[in-house]
Amino acid sequence: MVAHPSTDDDGRQYTDRTLTRLADGVPVGLAVVDSDGRQRYVNEAFARLVGWPRDVLIGAMPPFAYWPDDDLPRIRDALDRTLRGEAPPEGWSLVFQRRDGTRMEVLVHLGPLGDHPDRPEGWMASVTDVSAHAALEREIAANDMKVRAVYAAERTARETAERSARRLEALQGATSQLTATLTPQEVADVVMRAAIPAVGGVRGSVACVSQDGAHLELIGSVGYSAETLERYSRMPMSLAFPLADAVREGRALFFSDAEARAERYSHLRELLAENGAGAMASLPLVVAGRVLGVIGINWAEDRQFDADETAFLDSLAHQCAQALERARLYEDERRARTEAEGANRAKSDFLAAMSHELRTPLNGIAGYVDLIDLGIRGPVTDEQRADLQRIRVNQRHLSALIEDVLSFARIEAGKLEVDREIVPMDETLHALHPLVLPQMQAKGVRFLHDDCPPDLAAIGDSERIVQVCLNLLTNAVKATAAGGDVRLSCAAEG
Repeated sequence: MVAHPSTDDDGRQYTDRTLTRLADGVPVGLAVVDSDGRQRYVNEAFARLVGWPRDVLIGAMPPFAYWPDDDLPRIRDALDRTLRGEAPPEGWSLVFQRRDGTRMEVLVHLGPLGDHPDRPEGWMASVTDVSAHAALEREIAANDMKVRAVYAAERTARETAERSARRLEALQGATSQLTATLTPQEVADVVMRAAIPAVGGVRGSVACVSQDGAHLELIGSVGYSAETLERYSRMPMSLAFPLADAVREGRALFFSDAEARAERYSHLRELLAENGAGAMASLPLVVAGRVLGVIGINWAEDRQFDADETAFLDSLAHQCAQALERARLYEDERRARTEAEGANRAKSDFLAAMSHELRTPLNGIAGYVDLIDLGIRGPVTDEQRADLQRIRVNQRHLSALIEDVLSFARIEAGKLEVDREIVPMDETLHALHPLVLPQMQAKGVRFLHDDCPPDLAAIGDSERIVQVCLNLLTNAVKATAAGGDVRLSCAAEG
């Protein structure tokens, strides 16, 4: 062990013995290495630490017995630099190997010996076994990593739940707006205004399949230039294009970045440049196996479409498809109703014109009956006069039927007017016999009519009452076998 110089050899030996006893009593491992690298001294604590006897350690040259073979180059290099006078490391962490082969982690502190630090006579090293401390630190670090992993998992779960909640809220909001749409254009407007921003998209479009199935027709878009919209407003279904491909294949197409899009659609350079470097999705609108159209969405950034993302987008496309189908059905119903209303108007106009044209010859018949009845054409017998009366009654009945046709037209037009008056029943029912007499005679049915009280009357429209009673008599004649009787009577009850 190197000590300070002394002029007295006995004093020097005394000092050396004193320092040696002092060093042997220190619980920290101590070693002294001279400027040649030879190990000149180790204390008892150092010998116990490495498990080698002191007589083996003292006087040894590097590599020392406690240096592991796999760490020799690093330790030797550091020792050589130290012996050359370079600044030693503060707190040098090394691995020593005990005599029994076990290893330990040690912390080494170096200090120069001699009166001239820039030209040291050697170096003293203090060595502390920090294996337990290092193991504890590793355990703490491992536990810290576990805690961090737990926190990270909780944070991921929380973010996932929050993202799912936002998606669900966005889907509910879009669905609420879609239920109020009545036309395909309104559906497209909701998709552009609510659905695409809800998923973070910056550009998008909605296209419908044409009636002949040969084209896609753009009905809504956001974020595209006028030139692009004009170029792709109507595209053939056979075109190699993201929207058309999704419709033909009947499945959603997802592209995580511009490179993925360019790999499949390198011929669409201008459109790819306009869409930017982000992700893209083409979502077909399918109802009952029929593809009605497609939604295209572009994002500004790359996007990994995981299972939750694709499921959400599929749900959004399903809601849009349902809304588009409802809008189409509503348009078809409205178109059919308009056509039916036009047909009804045409029918009403026809009935009104036909009724008007039929009235003219009937009025002529009535006029000629009156002329004959007045005897202008010559004498009229009683039998002829009775026949003229029957002609007159049937002419009036036919006029009433024509009036019914006009009433039917008025009912459909909402313009029918019904009179409310007192109708004498005896007189009214007596007028029915001539109207059904030809049918009764042809079938061999006898007509029996009981007189009504003269003061018995109904309140209503006289023409409607006559029509109802005549319908009853006509049905009775049809339902009565040949030779049977049809009796007509009336009474006030209740």
